Amino acid sequence: MKKEKPSRPWTPMRVVCTSGVILFVAAVFTAVYMMANNMGQVPGIDFGPGQYYYTDIPGWQKYFLPDHYDNPVPMGVLLALFFAWGLLMYRLWAFLDRKLK
Repeated sequence: MKKEKPSRPWTPMRVVCTSGVILFVAAVFTAVYMMANNMGQVPGIDFGPGQYYYTDIPGWQKYFLPDHYDNPVPMGVLLALFFAWGLLMYRLWAFLDRKLK
C-alpha cells in the first residue's frame, strides 16, 4: 500500500503565487478570446494600438514629437539617472533578500 504524502500548508506566499498563476492564465485566455473575436477594435480607425492611443489625446503632437518637447536636462544625464536608479533598486533588493532569509 502506498503511503500518502501530507499536503503542504497554504502559506500566504503559496496563496499569492497560486493566485498570480491563475490570474496570468485567465489574462492570456481572455486576450486570445478577444483577438479571436475581433473585440476591442473601433470601426473606422485603421491604426495600430500605439497610434490609436496617441490620436485620442487632443494636441498629442506637442507631447510626443521631439520638436515640441524641450528638456533642459541632457539625455546622457537622464540615462545615467535611469541606470543609477536601477542599480540602487537592485542593491536594495539584494540587501532585503539577505536580511529576510
